[in-house]
Amino acid sequence: YRELFSLSTSNRKFSSIFTGGGVNVYNPNIIPHPTDHNLWIMIAQHEQSGQDISVSEEMTCNVGLLDGTMVCTAEPTVLPIEPSIAGNCTEEFAYFNFRSGPRDARMYYGPDAPYIMYGSQSSHSCIGIWMEDARMLLDDFNAERSVVPKLFTHATEVQRPPPVRGMEKNFFLFWDGENKAYAHHDIFPHRVFAQLSFDGSVGPDLAVNSASKDDVCLTTYMPPLTPTDESIHQATNSLSITLCKRADVGCIPNDSNTFIFTIFHHKSYHDWHGVYEPYVMAFQRNAPFAIYAISQRPLWIHGRAALTKDTHSLLYENDPSKEIPDGHTEMFYVTSISWKTHGQKYHGYLDDPLFLAFGIEDTRAGLIDVLAEDLFQDLGLC
Repeated sequence: YRELFSLSTSNRKFSSIFTGGGVNVYNPNIIPHPTDHNLWIMIAQHEQSGQDISVSEEMTCNVGLLDGTMVCTAEPTVLPIEPSIAGNCTEEFAYFNFRSGPRDARMYYGPDAPYIMYGSQSSHSCIGIWMEDARMLLDDFNAERSVVPKLFTHATEVQRPPPVRGMEKNFFLFWDGENKAYAHHDIFPHRVFAQLSFDGSVGPDLAVNSASKDDVCLTTYMPPLTPTDESIHQATNSLSITLCKRADVGCIPNDSNTFIFTIFHHKSYHDWHGVYEPYVMAFQRNAPFAIYAISQRPLWIHGRAALTKDTHSLLYENDPSKEIPDGHTEMFYVTSISWKTHGQKYHGYLDDPLFLAFGIEDTRAGLIDVLAEDLFQDLGLC
């Protein structure tokens, strides 16, 4: 592992996110507040596992640092995402028709604007990915609504090159050196990505242009998988990084030192409990967008512990008949990467601080602030 230590907490462990008011959330996403440089904006999945519900919800609040801990400044409110369309799910997926609302949301900055992406009922399959300009949904961006470009001002489904699957999850967007947008649909066993249009449609799969090189890299550096209980998952949004330090006057972004990066997970599922290990993947910022490097060791967030009763995982507390398996660690699922500094959106440097936000056991939310260079210490170059 490559252990990550917090820049701001006294014990260098990650910080829990306290919402107050009895509202529990997990899988958080955090971006800098547009006007108040002491605050950040969080959205997170409302924890509703003990409730009989028909609509899942994303909650939002502004958060600030209090003695090294992120705390909501007011009780979280429901993010006003447009209602889901009627479901098209059939057979073993039919039950998804009866629970609408956003799931697995991501909030992040692109080069110019913040966006929200989430899963919901699809026009093209069972569950698809939708996106919207976050400024349309968050009151903190009121001042910008009248002057923003009229793009993604309503929920728009992001399509994918065929074949389309019944359940789509965790697409992420990336922007090239000219700020053209692309949707990245799959990392493994083969990449799939395509240029994105503002109506949500996409062009042909562009991954074929770098597939021969990428497949060798994936084979070389991806963690080995067992046939049945392990898999690779796209997880976070993307950011752009120049692999030198902002403080270095000779550090000038160009195509040879500036890349797109994201975090993916190696998932193992044993004894009815999932464990996710995060890795970094970086790729070229311009066509053919070939993979540049992949972590050779997973990231370990300082403060992650063994899975015990003290974890208070709702998987076990909601069902006392389930036994906590021996030898397991807590499930940390990294959902969001974002630059910590206010005014910084998509691009950064090795000496810039950033936030990793994550869910713990689908029960609670956490985050850790690190320098970007901490993520890039164990790269295997392609």
